[in-house]
Amino acid sequence: MPLRLGLVIDTSSSITKQFAFEQSAAASFLQKTLTDKQDLAFVLGFSSTVLMAQDFTGDEAAISKGIGQLAPRGGTALWDAVKFASEKLAAQREEQPVARILVVISDGDDNCSAATLKQAIETAERSEVIVYTVSTREFRNEISSDAIADQAMRALASRTGGAAFFPDSIGNLQHGLAELQQVIRSRYLISYKPDHFVANGKYRSIAVEAQKSGHKLHVYSRRGYYANARPHS
Repeated sequence: MPLRLGLVIDTSSSITKQFAFEQSAAASFLQKTLTDKQDLAFVLGFSSTVLMAQDFTGDEAAISKGIGQLAPRGGTALWDAVKFASEKLAAQREEQPVARILVVISDGDDNCSAATLKQAIETAERSEVIVYTVSTREFRNEISSDAIADQAMRALASRTGGAAFFPDSIGNLQHGLAELQQVIRSRYLISYKPDHFVANGKYRSIAVEAQKSGHKLHVYSRRGYYANARPHS
């Protein structure tokens, strides 16, 4: 399916030292991911507020320019940024099925969002957006607040059918994004129709299982959907 990809980049002051490298890695990632002429992406930066650096486009030069215009400053409104980006992906009018993907590059430390992690996840689920998170944290201490940030990044990804990547060092960030690019491009579309569908807006849990040679495989898929009037896939 054509990609509708939102790249959400942490521009808070906590990542100042690594920011130039992050910009370069992010631009390279999008150039390699947007391989079809129907693919579109936007770039969103966030610190204490959310900044639209580049709206939907398939122009690689425009995307790189948008990323280059971002600068680190202020706090971290991560959940506000995820909520905003998910709503933007859902609002894009489409004439065919598309893959709505959100890639979040951040250390996971939210300190000034109005929205909560739970609200960010629910918005992504309602918008049928798959979130992939890429941590920029170089050192993690399991008994500190770092562990909480990592858990939040994992929860955001797993609940929406994505995956969390932890490159462990800024030097491995490019490798982590290259791995993510392969994951995004190797997804499958599986659709089904419930026997007794009722458009009551309630959340319906789903489970997708797969086996190969008698061994159960790990499937990255959405945990469920909201039963709205619009059909889901």
